[in-house]
Amino acid sequence: MNNIRLIQSGILVLAMLTVSACDDPFQVIEEVTFAESLGIVLSDFTRLESGVYIKDDAVGTGEVTTEGQTAVVEYVGYLSNGTSFGSGNFPFVIGSGNTIAGFELGIFGMRAGGERWIIIPPELGYGDAEQASIPAGSVLVFNVELCRLDGVGPNPDCAN
Repeated sequence: MNNIRLIQSGILVLAMLTVSACDDPFQVIEEVTFAESLGIVLSDFTRLESGVYIKDDAVGTGEVTTEGQTAVVEYVGYLSNGTSFGSGNFPFVIGSGNTIAGFELGIFGMRAGGERWIIIPPELGYGDAEQASIPAGSVLVFNVELCRLDGVGPNPDCAN
């Protein structure tokens, strides 16, 4: 009788491990509770077809982004719990794939000088790969200012 219970217990544990291994480790934007410090009200954002959410704090006065342009941005990146994982500025060619896909999708259509919040689902961020202080499967939140496109922008102090 004890052997049967032991076998049943083993099967139950194995079944629980199998079910938990099938769980999707990715956060789902619509199910995430964002830190109050981020001030995110998801209904204020526009959901793009890709699943990326955007909200403009300021629409720029410069040129609109298009593929092939060199964009220079200032950014702060956050996890949904409000923890900042990075900030700074960097140039990248739009459409080159030199940054995470969700970031490029979120920048597309901005005007130079614009400020935008971008919320990126894990599959368009780092996916199931851990990146330094970013856990695998994380929703990423960026606050971005598009400083310049192809060297031209309305704010000379941005990203200098």
